Amino acid sequence: MRGPAVQGAIVVSAEVAELTERIRQRSDIVDVISAHLTLKRAGRNFKGLCPFHQEKTPSFNVLPERQLFKCFGCGVGGDVFKFIQLREGLSFSEARALLAERAGISLELRESRGPTGEGDAITKADLERVNRWAADWFRAQFAGAAGQSARNYAASRGISEESVERFGLGYAPNSWESLVRAARQQSIPPALLLAAGLTKGREDGSQYDAYRDRLIFPIRDAMNRVIGFGGRTLGDDPAKYINSPQSILFDKSRCLYGLDVAKSHFSDNRRAVVVEGYLDCLLAHQHGFDTTVATLGTALTEHHVQMLQRYVDGVTVVFDTDSAGMRAAEASLFVFAGAQLDVRLAQVREGKDPAELLQIQGKEGFNETLTSAVSALEFKWRQVVRQFDADAPGPARRRAVEEFLSLLARSGEFGSYDPIQRGFALNQVGKLLGLTSEEVNRQLRIVARRQRAPEVPATSQPTFVGAPDATGRALKDLLEVFINAPAYYHDAADVFHPDGFTDPDLRQIAEVVIEMAGREGGFSPAELIGRFESVELAGRITDLQMAGEHRGNYAKTVEGAVARLRLIEQQRQLGEQVSRLREPAAMSADGSQTRAESKSPSASQEQAARAVQETAKRIRHFAARKHLTAPSLRGVGSVGPQGTT
Repeated sequence: MRGPAVQGAIVVSAEVAELTERIRQRSDIVDVISAHLTLKRAGRNFKGLCPFHQEKTPSFNVLPERQLFKCFGCGVGGDVFKFIQLREGLSFSEARALLAERAGISLELRESRGPTGEGDAITKADLERVNRWAADWFRAQFAGAAGQSARNYAASRGISEESVERFGLGYAPNSWESLVRAARQQSIPPALLLAAGLTKGREDGSQYDAYRDRLIFPIRDAMNRVIGFGGRTLGDDPAKYINSPQSILFDKSRCLYGLDVAKSHFSDNRRAVVVEGYLDCLLAHQHGFDTTVATLGTALTEHHVQMLQRYVDGVTVVFDTDSAGMRAAEASLFVFAGAQLDVRLAQVREGKDPAELLQIQGKEGFNETLTSAVSALEFKWRQVVRQFDADAPGPARRRAVEEFLSLLARSGEFGSYDPIQRGFALNQVGKLLGLTSEEVNRQLRIVARRQRAPEVPATSQPTFVGAPDATGRALKDLLEVFINAPAYYHDAADVFHPDGFTDPDLRQIAEVVIEMAGREGGFSPAELIGRFESVELAGRITDLQMAGEHRGNYAKTVEGAVARLRLIEQQRQLGEQVSRLREPAAMSADGSQTRAESKSPSASQEQAARAVQETAKRIRHFAARKHLTAPSLRGVGSVGPQGTT
């Protein structure tokens, strides 16, 4: 199998690819989608109201023969994995795991060695199981006699019994080995407890509980699996909060607390509220702000942004007024820059955090905070103005303005700020500094150039030159056929070069098509989609498949596209011949004469001119035979003192 040459493609081992195909075969797309919406038969296919946009007339189609879906209203499409990705807001691997569980197929892929490097490897599934057991055990401790202090604390923070149940809050007793002993009784391997971060090791090889006298917040992913824990001390431990350590299952930079609860509400409210802490999130939900998630006390990351984009169109980031909160808000601006999200920032006043505000002022106070949120650009602009109002020194003012322009530059011309926002922002900069619009735009371009990543060097692989549109159209015709009937690839392999595509998505798809077409039995459109994690590429492949399906005569389509590509290649060769003919000749041995000084064509010139005429003649004959329009070749090959005319 080829190396990972294609961005977005899942390059996997034969074992993993086979497992994925088994899951697909056991996950009939009609059965899976019917669990989420009502489908009615329409000829060979099924139709229903699209779950991804509002509509009154069904435009969502399911094609059982191809195991694909396509909405002709909003354009989304793909296979059964892509439907689950879109519907549940999951990554490809998460969607695959969900469908595997539904189909009763085990995903025992060994992804990590054990914590000591010895014995059997510990898998994600192993960690999920021990975390599920630990969550139940912590919950039992909260409800039992030992959990009185935890229940008292929860009540003092205004946490209702319903929220305790909804978020599965637990308690870790004030003991060094309570969990260790309970796990031993259940024959849970100590190495597994250590790998999950539930225990820590002593020098003598024994273990002790990692969480002691703490209110426990189970952290679940979008599939409702317990992937880690957060613990809030109820004693005098200086570490107020601790989280599970990073593992093959848990990475807090990729997790959003409360997402498992919030995701079902995103279809009604396409704006997420992002807070920092567990209590902030829990109490927000308790007061009716059902689309709230938390960043586990860490800064927002690009992974968080990518997760949010699966579910919502807008985000309101709520931050504290202390210096740490301001820094976090500042950092979030640049993380969100360029994302296709409407980002607003809301500031909790009077030195409170969201949890305190909700406790004191309730729903009304928090709602007032959210409605006072400002756009990312407005927030940053206020910081710039404060520097000038405070009569800050010149370097500080300059830095503030450059940071503002940097935010604009990072968003890109078609990024998260529309042209009106950008234009207004640049106008403000001009007024503040006394600069013209042209001068401000010039400064913006300078800042953008500083940020721009180095350009990727051009590859040495050959590309088509001349008539790029004609090349792309012919290649796309072939691609549409190959996705439906891979066997035809061998009739066009010598002219089907992915580098001929100017569209990077089509280039990626073509590269994988070539790889898969070479195997025995070819591939199905659904299998091709399964090679890509990108939901957007799944839609492109579905569009290509459906366009090709209606072409009818595949053999005729391939023959015509191949002929056009060969004609384009002959034109390219002719162009090279003409260019060589027009180049000055090399100097003679004594350096006394060049072609330009010659009064009559040399024998080599006449020979080259005859080659050009012969190539032009072949092009005309080829075009006539294939019923194609030949290019205008008037004057090509005429020889004069300076070469061709």
